Amino acid sequence: MGLVACACCLLAAAAPLVDDSPDDVIRRANAAFLAGDRDEANRLYTVAEELTADPGLVAFNQAAVLFQKGEFRDAEVHYARTLDDPACPPERAVKAWYNRGTCLLRRGGAASVYRSAIACLERCVDSSVADEPLKADARHNLEIAKTLWNEARKADSKERPNSPPPPEDPRNDEQPKPQPTDTEPQPKSPEPGNGNTGEPNPKTVPQPPQPVPMPNPNPNGNPTQGTPGAAPQLNNEDAVQQLSPEDTRAHLRRVAERLEKDRRDLLRTLYPQYKPGTRDW
Repeated sequence: MGLVACACCLLAAAAPLVDDSPDDVIRRANAAFLAGDRDEANRLYTVAEELTADPGLVAFNQAAVLFQKGEFRDAEVHYARTLDDPACPPERAVKAWYNRGTCLLRRGGAASVYRSAIACLERCVDSSVADEPLKADARHNLEIAKTLWNEARKADSKERPNSPPPPEDPRNDEQPKPQPTDTEPQPKSPEPGNGNTGEPNPKTVPQPPQPVPMPNPNPNGNPTQGTPGAAPQLNNEDAVQQLSPEDTRAHLRRVAERLEKDRRDLLRTLYPQYKPGTRDW
């Protein structure tokens, strides 16, 4: 009997109050998110999903929680659901494109993932609705996505030398359509609260993911040397050096750039008529 009573208490705690409106639940979820209680925010967004007439907003906010928890695949799926909503406002959609592209960039791995990230980020950059700060973040992540995409394509060509080369420019491909899966993710920037109450507006969306913390590209698309965000140089030591995934990618990119330069120098030596812009395959 005690177990039954305990279970009933848990169910009562998990359920919203009868008088709670969808906006009230979303406000509470937003407050939990801003307070850093991700589990409670996720629980309340799940409750709101069953009550709200705007499921795209809930999916968008729930994606922010998943992104902060490092569950980038689930977050990306939630952003896809937001974009799949026919009633999605343009302002929310452009943030969802940016966030979805950033989730794909965080996932990384295959060239196809980076290519999808590029397509999403370009939708944000090309949007007339996005403000300049959001476009600047999107351009920053876009340069990184293109660099990692090229590296992944080169790695694929080495593993499958007889396969046809991948397309040169992802903008020539069809834009990726939202692919809903079991779960859905995403986060976005907050809007003004309700007057002076300090409460988040129910239409508020949590803060979006920041640009990927990797070397900032300069106007030529190359990493800027000596900037605070630049990856550290590897030291010639016997001990194993611990690198973050971002630093590892930055280091591998620099190695690839150096090898490419050496290859071009060798071609100039062997073939004096060789021009840098000439394709050699």
